[in-house]
Amino acid sequence: MSVALNPRTDGKLRDGLWIRQTPSVYSSSQILRWLTRINYPKADLSEHVISTFDTSLENLCLLLRLTLVAFPFENTQMHYTSHRIMDISHEGLFQRLVAEGNGSYCFGLNTLFLQMIRGLGYRAYPGAGRINEQPPNTPPIFLPFVHMVVFVQPKDGSETYLADACGGGSCITQPILLADGQTVMGTSPTETHTLIRSARPESSLATSPGGPNAAVEWYLIIRHKKPSGDSSERVCYSFIEDEFFQADYDAANVSVYSSKHGFFADNLVCAKCIWLGDEEMETLAGSENSEEIGSKTLTDVSISLTYRYMGRLTMDGKTVKRHIGPRSEVIKTMEKETDRIEVLRDIFGVDIPPEEIRFMKGRVPSLDG
Repeated sequence: MSVALNPRTDGKLRDGLWIRQTPSVYSSSQILRWLTRINYPKADLSEHVISTFDTSLENLCLLLRLTLVAFPFENTQMHYTSHRIMDISHEGLFQRLVAEGNGSYCFGLNTLFLQMIRGLGYRAYPGAGRINEQPPNTPPIFLPFVHMVVFVQPKDGSETYLADACGGGSCITQPILLADGQTVMGTSPTETHTLIRSARPESSLATSPGGPNAAVEWYLIIRHKKPSGDSSERVCYSFIEDEFFQADYDAANVSVYSSKHGFFADNLVCAKCIWLGDEEMETLAGSENSEEIGSKTLTDVSISLTYRYMGRLTMDGKTVKRHIGPRSEVIKTMEKETDRIEVLRDIFGVDIPPEEIRFMKGRVPSLDG
C-alpha cells in the first residue's frame, strides 16, 4: 500500500539535481556499429554523426524504440550454456548484442543503452527498481532491487526522463517525464504508462519528528483497455532516484541468474517489440490518442518510427504469441527443444547452436523433459 504525497510536477530530480556529462565506455566505432545494428535512419553513419548528434527528447525516443525492436528481452544464456551466466560486462554485451544480434534482460539491455546514449552526448545515469510480482488490479508486492532503469536529461536543461530499454512485459516504449501523473502511450492507444510518486507506509524515516514519511519512491503504472471495453491496471515496478553503479548490478545479476527458483530460473523468456504496418495502425485508430499520430508527417522515416504504433512478440511456454493492441493470437506452437531454437532464430533473431540443447536437459523450462 502506498501513501499519497503532494504532487511533484516540475519533471526534475529531487533538489533540482543536474546530471553531469559522463563519457561512454564504448569507442566511436562501437557506437556507430550500434547505430547500424538498431537501424538508425541515417544514410551516412560516420563519426561526424556522433560529434554533432542532437540530444533532443525526440531523438531519445527514437533511439529507445529502435532498441526495443532490435534486441529481444531474453535469458537463453541461463539455460542453453554450461556456465549459466548472464554476461553483463561491457565487452560481453557489445559482442552478444551488437556483434551477434542476440539479446539480454534488463541489466544487459539498459547497460548497453546507457553507455551508447552517453557516447552520443546525452547526460544520463543508471537507477534501480523493484518489480511487482502481483497480477493486475491487486495491491503490489515487490521484489528486491533487481531491475535497472535509466534517467536522462535531454539537451541542456534539468528536466529528467525515465527510460527503460529492457523490452520485457508491458515495457515503456518512450521516455516519461519524471512528474506526478505523467502519462504516455505504450505500444498503441490501448496501453498507457503513468508515473505516480508515493511514500512507503512501512518506512521508519520522516522529514521531522512527527512529520511526513520521507521514504519516497515512484510507481510505474500500466493500464490496458480490453476488447470488452473494460480496463486493467497494474503497478509494473517502483523505483527511486538514487544512482546505482556497476557493482550493484553485478551483485543483483548474480542473484538472479544463480537462483534455483524464480521467474527466470523457471522460464525460458523471450520477447521483443515489432513495428505495425499501416493497416494495423488504422485498425487501432479508434482511440482518442490516435490524433497524436494523425497530426504527424509520417513520410519522414525518423518521425514515422518515433510515433508509429508497435506490437509485441512473446514466448510463453510452448507458444509464441503476437500481441496487437488489446488482442493476442498464437502464431507458433513448439513441442520440443529443436522447435524452440528454430523459433528463437527465425522469429526473435536469437541464435542457439543445436549442440547447446543438451544444457537445457533436466531444467524446469525444458520441452524435452
